[in-house]
Amino acid sequence: MSEPLMWLRGDKAGIGPLRADLAEEYWRWEQSILTIVGYNRQTPQPMETTREILVEGYGRASDRELRFTVYDLSGDEPRPVGLAQVYVDPMRRNGEYVVAMGESRGKGVGSEATRLVLDYAFHVTNLRCVYLTVIEPNAGAIRAYEKAGFKRQGIRRNSNQWLGETVNDVLMDAIPEDVPWKSLVKAQFAI
Repeated sequence: MSEPLMWLRGDKAGIGPLRADLAEEYWRWEQSILTIVGYNRQTPQPMETTREILVEGYGRASDRELRFTVYDLSGDEPRPVGLAQVYVDPMRRNGEYVVAMGESRGKGVGSEATRLVLDYAFHVTNLRCVYLTVIEPNAGAIRAYEKAGFKRQGIRRNSNQWLGETVNDVLMDAIPEDVPWKSLVKAQFAI
């Protein structure tokens, strides 16, 4: 089997374009209970909806959405393990980050993939700010986002649900000037 197209590769993770042959995997990752609860959805999404949104609808929304397959590079071959997206506001040059990881949680793959997505967003798409919202009890995700370069901006109180309880949202953002790592995009083009 040939290696998948990857735009950026780190030590643990790589990111590349969405693939039609992975539609069922994308759906499966978004249907895990951790992801459903993290997205604050109460019900699973039908496979057909995921296929329409992610694969078939990609061409219509590609100027407003960055979408990536996340790969775990720790094995002999790259293994798709997640889906990362940035919903772009072209007028303001910012975007909202959303990620769904399947396997490979807790191994640093998600943090590195998030850094790669930020690198792409800042140096290819030229965004000035990428932000996200995460529920306060999800301490593992908050640590992973901080490791990737996001900073806490504040709390939106009593604004979400987690396992039947009302919880706060943590607001986070990243800007190019604050990220603590060197750009792989710039290194590839000797900028």
